[in-house]
Amino acid sequence: MKKTLILVVDRDNDFGMKGGVQTPAIGIEAALRASMSLGVSDPEDSDVNALFAAINIYNDLEKDRNVEIALICGDQKVGPRSDAAIVDELEEVIERVRPDRAILVGDGAEDEYVYPIVSSRIPIDSVRRVYVKQSPGLEGALYIITKMIRDPQKRRRFLAPIGYFICLIALIYLAVPVYEIYVGNKIFLYDLATPITGLVVGSTILMYAYSMVDRLLDKVGVWTAHVSSGNIAATFSLLSVSMFLIGIFLGANSIKSIVDNNIVYLVLIFVSNALWPIVFGVFLADLGVVLNSYINEKKVSRSFMIGTITVFGLAFIIQGVLDFMRNYLGYGAVDDIVVAIEIILGLFFTIVASLLQVSFRNLPGPAAEEEEAADNAAR
Repeated sequence: MKKTLILVVDRDNDFGMKGGVQTPAIGIEAALRASMSLGVSDPEDSDVNALFAAINIYNDLEKDRNVEIALICGDQKVGPRSDAAIVDELEEVIERVRPDRAILVGDGAEDEYVYPIVSSRIPIDSVRRVYVKQSPGLEGALYIITKMIRDPQKRRRFLAPIGYFICLIALIYLAVPVYEIYVGNKIFLYDLATPITGLVVGSTILMYAYSMVDRLLDKVGVWTAHVSSGNIAATFSLLSVSMFLIGIFLGANSIKSIVDNNIVYLVLIFVSNALWPIVFGVFLADLGVVLNSYINEKKVSRSFMIGTITVFGLAFIIQGVLDFMRNYLGYGAVDDIVVAIEIILGLFFTIVASLLQVSFRNLPGPAAEEEEAADNAAR
């Protein structure tokens, strides 16, 4: 008799992260334990209902068919990493169960991603989508929406496109008054009120969707901990932020006294004056991390050398392009030889960084060096 596998796929690994379930979970006993673990941890998670539905199907079919049930999970970081984890666990399940066909059970949210992965390795007889019954009233709908936007993954999935759409519409409407300024026409403040408000609203939604405030607070917490522990990286982080602010100040100050309202010229001047302080800010931030690593572990990161050369190479290329555009548009007096030298230096630095990366890749890593030293000592 052919064996049927009832398969539940949790792409974002709620069972592992919330319920502490080790997957793949194969067999009815393992499925019951997994459903109880996640159900106790988060009874409102739709994955619990999907697994309960799979158990129900198993109980209905086990009398007449040779069936088995299994739960596989991906990774909290949904994407290629998650799908790779699903493939690994699916192949393990297929090797252990050896099914002839499968019934895929899910909550409907990730079917379009999971179905091709499973169907490429085992024939799927049917797909069962499980939808949780909710109160039809307005209060129930508001509750569902509130719970949805509290979940970081669902927040990114549903709110981020809305934020991008609002920002795009606001930028389109903002382009009209910007063009009026460009051609020298006068505009009034109320012409900018609506698109700027839309831009602020869209940016706020994006910040909430990607938890930017929480991430910023985490960064501040890490920096505070570094200060308390006397970590040298904190000092360099402060210097890096200072260089960023200096770059913005120099860029803004350089265009303050310019009479010409050409937006392209203003942007070129701003970026030209703000570029190098910001570049040195990036360099100081990485330098602090490297010095702290050297003080604590006596190690120097190879990636710091490659990254630093790459950053300066890109900065020279950007500076050369900016100077070329100023000369081409008739707004600058930079010698063409200087522009050529800037671009050539940038290309040289980026090529050197690439060659160093290839050379370092062929060198033995720290673990290999320690192993070789141990072998030499043994001899």
